[in-house]
Amino acid sequence: MSRPRFLSDGMLGKLTRWLRLFGFDAKYSRALSDEELINQALEEKRILLTRDLDLHRRAKRKGAETLLVEGRTEAEKLAEVAVRLSMDLKVEPAESRCPKCDAPLRQVEKEKVQGKVPSKTYEVYDEFWVCERCGQVYWRGAHWKNIERIVEKANNILRNRESSAQSQ
Repeated sequence: MSRPRFLSDGMLGKLTRWLRLFGFDAKYSRALSDEELINQALEEKRILLTRDLDLHRRAKRKGAETLLVEGRTEAEKLAEVAVRLSMDLKVEPAESRCPKCDAPLRQVEKEKVQGKVPSKTYEVYDEFWVCERCGQVYWRGAHWKNIERIVEKANNILRNRESSAQSQ
């Protein structure tokens, strides 16, 4: 079974970056009209993610797969998408896509990033990933704790939903 591919409307840019971190091909556009979003979702067989009920309904009527995302926090939005699509929420840099441009990341030897990252970062960290398209360099820096915290919150929401469903 192939992994789902996504197209997000202009209100879900952060969610799109999160999906890319989880390794999903996720496009995002603030420039496309509703009709263009629906057509692109249909043509590219992408799941349209939106917070716009009207867009969601029109996309559904035209045969596009769509999810109406109602969560307030990023953790709630992630949990909502994960539960509806039976996805695991675990960030593995080797499987992640570039949060900026959606291209695959590849792990590189530390020496390849010398001069491309701050010298202190180069001294402290040993694992680095580079975007195959834009060349952006990534590592498990101080921001990683925030990523793990939000993923843990999303997974807690999922566990709570599962235990609620089982007790009914």
